Amino acid sequence: LVRDTPGGPDLTLTLSWSGRLLDDTAARRLGQDWLDLLSGLAAHTTDPAAGGHTPSDFSLFGLAQSQIDDLEAGFSDEER
Repeated sequence: LVRDTPGGPDLTLTLSWSGRLLDDTAARRLGQDWLDLLSGLAAHTTDPAAGGHTPSDFSLFGLAQSQIDDLEAGFSDEER
């Protein structure tokens, strides 16, 4: 769950598991690893070079990734 707070978005992770498959220690470790990965992914999105559009963003137009890259380069604010 991501909740907007005055300090910014707050990520809360709630997991449940079968005690027959994982003991509490393994489940906590797995949960912490998953939370660390999600936190790293969220931090990555703040990088201006991160992300970009993909064909799924424009499914109605049937654009290939190379076409999207060309369009974005054509509308870039960066000097060429």
